Amino acid sequence: MKKLHLYFNNPRKRKILLLILLVLSASPFSCNKKKSDYMVLRGPFVQSVIETGELQAVNASTLTMPRINSIYGYNFKIIGLAEHGKHVQKGDQVFRVDPSSVQKYIIEKRESLENEIASANKLKASISNNIQDLRAQLRNEQASFDIKKLQLDKSAFESEAVKKVIELEFRQAEIRLDRIKRNLELRPKLDSLDYRIQKIKLIQKENDLRAAEQTLNQLIVCSPLEGIFVVANNNRTGQTIKVGDEVFLGNIVARIPDIRTMKVNGIIPENDISRIKPGLKVIVRLDALPSVPFNGTISKVSRVCIEQDKKKVFLTEVLVSETDLRLKPGMTVRCEYITYESGNEIYVPTRCILEENKHFYLYVIKRGKIAKTEVSTGPSNNIYTIVSGDLRSGQNLVLPEKIITGK
Repeated sequence: MKKLHLYFNNPRKRKILLLILLVLSASPFSCNKKKSDYMVLRGPFVQSVIETGELQAVNASTLTMPRINSIYGYNFKIIGLAEHGKHVQKGDQVFRVDPSSVQKYIIEKRESLENEIASANKLKASISNNIQDLRAQLRNEQASFDIKKLQLDKSAFESEAVKKVIELEFRQAEIRLDRIKRNLELRPKLDSLDYRIQKIKLIQKENDLRAAEQTLNQLIVCSPLEGIFVVANNNRTGQTIKVGDEVFLGNIVARIPDIRTMKVNGIIPENDISRIKPGLKVIVRLDALPSVPFNGTISKVSRVCIEQDKKKVFLTEVLVSETDLRLKPGMTVRCEYITYESGNEIYVPTRCILEENKHFYLYVIKRGKIAKTEVSTGPSNNIYTIVSGDLRSGQNLVLPEKIITGK
């Protein structure tokens, strides 16, 4: 230790030692660099394709403006709306529609119903009075008829002219009596029809009023399931619907995705589509939480290639296996499609492979010398390629460009 201390105290020797260390550290064939960056490796190997996608719920409920009768109007204002992105439970109130036009209609119908009830009661009383009047008329005409009949019986001893007059008067009394009897027979039937018509009008008014009162309940919309409340855009303005907006009947107000089952709508470049098929394992990572992987499988692969962002791609659908509240519709994810997976393979950095005349070579350091070794290649990923040949794990490699350039 004392000698080493004296060695470092010598300025000239200290400079020489530092220079030697700098040369060794800058050497292109440093053992540490070769071992850490370029060597033959053995172990688990995964080949994958990584692309972006967007999370969506497998099941979602669409909430629209209530489909009510147009007699109440066409445009209705939103007077209550749950917060965008709120986690709602089944049965929670999520939005309310202005009920003023329906309430006005109900007031009018109640007044109309009261008038119809009064008309029905008036008609019922009128029918009863008409029957009583007809019966009174029948009694009068019957008495008149009886009198004329007696006069006719007494006219046997009168002159022919007087008898003729009495017979005509009797005939008139008989006609009036028959008419009253027919009226008394037919009038209740006609009055019954009038009363039935009035009752039908009354029932229609009651049904209209009942329907309007039920419509009031439709103007309060509740969530049909548990999920995230996602407000839609207003077709008239193109902006997110807010309280006070007028929305046409039947238009979409919001969606509530069921976040218990999620999927990813993704893409695959046309160059990689031959390796992609339904059932393949997929690792899904949120851009907002890249350290946490979620498992999934490909459920659908489109059969038609489309152009997206000036690239030819196929659409995919990935079902996420886990249920996690951190997975929310609309979030951007990165999907790692596992196209090949093995637990024990020999592989090397892809940039270490030299291709010549459809043959593949590696520059392997064997016993301190660089040997050009032919290998066969297998699946590859973004960094490594599986190889087979006269190789063993841990052998150091040299980049082909360093051999070619002599550096």
